[in-house]
Amino acid sequence: MLEKVFPLLLCTLFCFFYHQKLAKLEENDELLLEFIRPYMGKFPADYLTVPQYNLTACYYRKAMSQMTTNTMCMLYDPQGFLNGNHSFGETWKDERSCDPHDKNGFGSFPEKYHNTSQYTRFVFIRDPFDRFISFYLDKCIRHPQCYGCKSEDMRCVVRRMYESFLQISRGEKELVSKFNNYRFLDIHSTPTSWVCDFFKFRKVYHVMVIGSDSEERKEPISKFGELLKRKNVPKEYISKIVDDLLQSETKHSTHSSQIRKIAVEKVRTDKIIRKYLHQIYFYDYLVFPEFDRSHLDPPFNVKNGPWDEKYRMDYGNIIRIQDNYSKLKN
Repeated sequence: MLEKVFPLLLCTLFCFFYHQKLAKLEENDELLLEFIRPYMGKFPADYLTVPQYNLTACYYRKAMSQMTTNTMCMLYDPQGFLNGNHSFGETWKDERSCDPHDKNGFGSFPEKYHNTSQYTRFVFIRDPFDRFISFYLDKCIRHPQCYGCKSEDMRCVVRRMYESFLQISRGEKELVSKFNNYRFLDIHSTPTSWVCDFFKFRKVYHVMVIGSDSEERKEPISKFGELLKRKNVPKEYISKIVDDLLQSETKHSTHSSQIRKIAVEKVRTDKIIRKYLHQIYFYDYLVFPEFDRSHLDPPFNVKNGPWDEKYRMDYGNIIRIQDNYSKLKN
């Protein structure tokens, strides 16, 4: 009996002192010591493929994933999509004429094409802080518990997020493990560099940074329309896609709500929340120079500074791999 109780007691004591340490760090406003590293988590990429146009999309949660799925579904099965009166704002709960879970068809990208330039790959990415706000409003405010925190306690949420991703980055737990109680939340808030096989193919993708409202969407969606034009997608399809992407919202969109304004203000002004978000997501800004860093705190908002050089030195091998694969971009 003692053999079973002792490890549990030890774990309880460790967790108690660990949380005490974190609380002390927060009170003293000291920086946490460890940033969440990029390219971790071993998160399997979610691909969607339209062979007719040699086009592949990768999508990840809270970054226009459902609209990307609806767009690719229309291109894959235009008659089924249009005859079924589907919209670009449909969610995962809505039935589509094509199944993103079909790993032998639409919801796949055959391994044999990964190291070739036969397919054009694209992805929509989203500013990490802005994506966190969307995640928090959708998965925390709308549910009574989030990472074991009260819904309104954003400080608790970002602290638990940090702890969870730190465990994953240290190899102490798996992002996709069925035994991970936080799995659903983790995959909706994971660092961007962890998804879409970016550790190899980041420079192969056509990357479009998507914003929250229609004004912020204009440039990336226009860029996407140009990409579809180069892939010989019919003009009438491109017009429908561009127009609908600018006008559509998914049913759980939060960008125009009053509660979002409150969450944005917390992220903008609360030093503890910002500290954790920097610790979790800062490397995303280094991996993706497409992100605007101006809203980060000094010195993290300075491009081509010491942090950038540290990233290039620490991850030089991965960067060289990405450069080697970049020739596959078309």
